[in-house]
Amino acid sequence: MKFPLTPQLIDEARRYELRSACQHCVFWLAARGACLHGWPDEGQRRWPLDAPDASGAAPTDAAFCKEFELA
Repeated sequence: MKFPLTPQLIDEARRYELRSACQHCVFWLAARGACLHGWPDEGQRRWPLDAPDASGAAPTDAAFCKEFELA
């Protein structure tokens, strides 16, 4: 799911130490660099949420996986 990346979301992610990236998920297999379920991770590896994307551009949205489980 994609959501607009708003200043409020960025602030709350920092303030409440929210986690949503693949690396924080119990289903993330670090040794393989992939999701156990085979889900694509485009837009979900970025952490913190406001970190520049691979091209160096500032992100305008955030992606959240419906199967995310905090590790």
